[in-house]
Amino acid sequence: MSERPGLLLVGNFDSDVGYAWWLMESFWAAMAEAYQPSLAAYVAFPRVTKVSQRLSEAPLRVIEQDFRSSSAGDLWTQLKTLRELRIRTLYLSDWSTWKFRYLLYRIAGVETIIVHDHTPGLRTAPSGWKRKLKQVLNRAPMIAADGVIGATEFVRRRLIEVACFPPSRAWAAPNGLAPQANRTEGSDVHAAFDIPRSQAIMVMVSRANRYKNVEFVVDCLATLKEQGREDIHFLFIGDGPHREEFRTYAARRGVDGLCTFPGRRSDVAQILPGCTMAFHPARGEVGYSLSILEYMRAGLAVLVPDNPSVCGATDHGETGLVYREDDVAEASACLMSLAGDQALRARLGAQGARVVDQRYRLEHTHEALLGACAAIDRRFPRKLRAVGQGRVSP
Repeated sequence: MSERPGLLLVGNFDSDVGYAWWLMESFWAAMAEAYQPSLAAYVAFPRVTKVSQRLSEAPLRVIEQDFRSSSAGDLWTQLKTLRELRIRTLYLSDWSTWKFRYLLYRIAGVETIIVHDHTPGLRTAPSGWKRKLKQVLNRAPMIAADGVIGATEFVRRRLIEVACFPPSRAWAAPNGLAPQANRTEGSDVHAAFDIPRSQAIMVMVSRANRYKNVEFVVDCLATLKEQGREDIHFLFIGDGPHREEFRTYAARRGVDGLCTFPGRRSDVAQILPGCTMAFHPARGEVGYSLSILEYMRAGLAVLVPDNPSVCGATDHGETGLVYREDDVAEASACLMSLAGDQALRARLGAQGARVVDQRYRLEHTHEALLGACAAIDRRFPRKLRAVGQGRVSP
């Protein structure tokens, strides 16, 4: 055990879970490095199987401890861990802005609790007594987080308007991508997935969950087929609990020959530039998804719904096209426009790539994250307190 007090970074899933957890790991590594002069950093996973290279090289120690459980026995173990490691700052991902459990954590020695919200979707703002109760709970010194960080400005506003967290203690660290050293050459996607060269390839990369609204894409393809258009092929990359249901739905709508569901792939960076365009019809994200940024970085024109939790990185007619959510006819018309107009695709794709490089860089995300930590936590090293102050907002 280190002689220094500790910073505990809590993971919600097993250590080998993929998808967007690479982004979370980059946050943990950046925080461990920044706090190193004053706090020893630890990452707690419910189960440790494989530790990524990023975490192995960071100045932190990985431990196995499940902080998700609220049973009496597990809670006692959590408190014991907090005391043994002398944890003073606790960084939680996607936890509530207040919990009665936080009071016990503070009794165990925790001084600062930071909650970073990456949860997707629209929420309904409370009113009346529910709003007043939330306001009271989120201002209670011992059970409320000391500060919250939204994964985007959309999430920060949601924390204020829906969770009723004080605006002066809410920050944003907009998600971004690490820059590519060299532009990736696209692979021959038609050949790789046996897709006819007469068909434009419309790609989507995500977890295979109904929340991503993949059935809507299938409905659009069925509509286009009814109009005699069979020149667009849907390539869905990702696995998850509903992938086979998507395949079955495509067959039911009679467009299974226009859809390919290969599952999760490790060569997405090579696949994207070889596609024609991208479609991301999710019912909710955090303002935009990392996948949308990846499409744009690859130079693809993107199509997204006007849901504010999804279209935040897309300007209609500038970096992509935006349609009325759940409007199959409008979305289908947009798909036809993109498939048939190479000049439009090139213009949207080029501008999208420039915007990602200018506005959505991972280094900016880290600066904003550390700037928020500096504002929230008195134990954040003084010499680094200026980091990111120009990018954080409350």
